Amino acid sequence: MWQMRLFWAVNLPDDLKRKLSGLQSRLRETPANVKWVEQHNLHLTIRFLGDVDAGRVDEITRVAREAVAGLGGFSLQLSGLGFFPGPHKPRVVWVGVQGNLLKFRELYNRMETGMAKLGFSGDGKRFSPHLTLGRVRAPQANAELLSKAGDIAGEFGIIGEVKVAAVDLMESRLTRKGPVYTVLNTLYLSD
Repeated sequence: MWQMRLFWAVNLPDDLKRKLSGLQSRLRETPANVKWVEQHNLHLTIRFLGDVDAGRVDEITRVAREAVAGLGGFSLQLSGLGFFPGPHKPRVVWVGVQGNLLKFRELYNRMETGMAKLGFSGDGKRFSPHLTLGRVRAPQANAELLSKAGDIAGEFGIIGEVKVAAVDLMESRLTRKGPVYTVLNTLYLSD
């Protein structure tokens, strides 16, 4: 059986992806060596599963559906810029997440519990809601990137709002031109 690289995500509306892409364009003005997430691939990751036998997709979807049943939709706002693990050694450029974080954390915890039942162990990291804009490839010109991010972050409050009404099981196919994401299944967060 062939393997599929899978993850659960909240996909974003196109207008919000355009705003985030505009933010990336401004950060690209620096000479920093960053691999930026393509506009069409911007999303909020809930749970990365990794390489999985294709025959398990139905089982994964069924267990996740049971896990999120009755959770109900909620709203999140994207705001602020930051770096993981921190500004002294940036590896990931991110946008922060605000709003109904209790409900978002509940979604994450339910998904973690459901996927653990299927043998997907967690990475041990604390849940830190964020949206990845890019990954820093090399340390040169990071000072300029940090400075530009600070300037931009001071200009805005909320970048946009996400109405979370569903989660998607995504396949990620790695190609020479970057990852190609495909929605395999959508689970609606009915009340």
